Amino acid sequence: MIHFLVLSSGSCGNSYAFYDGRDTIVIDQGLTYTGFSKRLLLHEIPLESVRAIFLTHLHPDHSKGVGATARKLGIPVYLSNVSMHASHEVIKKIRISDESLHPFAHGEEMSVGAFSIMAMRTYHDCPGSSFYVIRNGGKKIFLMTDTGQIPFDAHDGAEGADVIFLESNYDRKMLEGGPYPKKLQARICGGYGHLSNDEAAFFLKQHAKLRSQVYLIHLSDNNNTPSLVKETVSDTLRSGIFVTICQRGESYEGFIDE
Repeated sequence: MIHFLVLSSGSCGNSYAFYDGRDTIVIDQGLTYTGFSKRLLLHEIPLESVRAIFLTHLHPDHSKGVGATARKLGIPVYLSNVSMHASHEVIKKIRISDESLHPFAHGEEMSVGAFSIMAMRTYHDCPGSSFYVIRNGGKKIFLMTDTGQIPFDAHDGAEGADVIFLESNYDRKMLEGGPYPKKLQARICGGYGHLSNDEAAFFLKQHAKLRSQVYLIHLSDNNNTPSLVKETVSDTLRSGIFVTICQRGESYEGFIDE
């Protein structure tokens, strides 16, 4: 069985944990170490089981707690080699030590205990950004956030996944009618920004299988609402797919049975 947590999602911090009863891997750590550790323990995932953190990218809401967490737990931090070479100052600022840093190439398969992890490229305004496909005991997990367009490899990555974590960042009408200046609107809905509710729903229509679990993540606090996401997804997806809409800063828990 795999026990997983959305520790937090949104601009206030993003972090996701996956525990198989022996080892835990973490995708992103945009929380304080205190907030991260409290949420793990609240859901009975032991801190000593955490083996590694994998970063989607280095924006603060995904990475600000990584350095402290890696130092306190003595664990490695994995990020793409493109991110490492392009973002020396950011890595220094969040205090990821050279010893804990493990760069990877997109398409490279990595292993932590029984977990197999592969990262592929996303399209975001942060060099070397990645999505992840995680396998363990015949189960498959897909996690993609912060991308302005769907990468070709994401279609294979999501196909047949037991659990899908997917960004549903903004409602297009709400963004266009909101207070953001046009330049910022263009950044959000551009090819290196974020996925809209419509784009997320269409991708899920293609790939979410019957009885799969879907977690819609990274909702904008200013350009989206859970009710708008629910409306869009309900109009698009067939029944028999279990959808959880993750509200900003809240934690969510799930399990994948053998």
